[in-house]
Amino acid sequence: MKQSLTGDEGGCWTVTTVGSKYQFDLDAMTVTRIPGRDASPTVNDCTRPILEIIHCTVGARGYWLMEPDADEMKFLEHYWQMSSTIRSIDANTAGFAPTADE
Repeated sequence: MKQSLTGDEGGCWTVTTVGSKYQFDLDAMTVTRIPGRDASPTVNDCTRPILEIIHCTVGARGYWLMEPDADEMKFLEHYWQMSSTIRSIDANTAGFAPTADE
């Protein structure tokens, strides 16, 4: 288990929080939120390009910035995600299957 992500690592990583999972593909620089059973749905429940990982460390809340869709760029500078407390960060050497929105 890794203790933190900065975005420089490359590869695919599963970040598990108290309420959800996030699939980080740091080769493609994308993140996908997969809400847990009791998690509320959000606008970030899809795959988005990562602009910057500000904080992603086990034992703390995660925070990262994501690029808006092309048709939203004139209205939004970026999306942001503040996760619940991160429980684990694990490498996923098999990568991720494409999601429905890709």
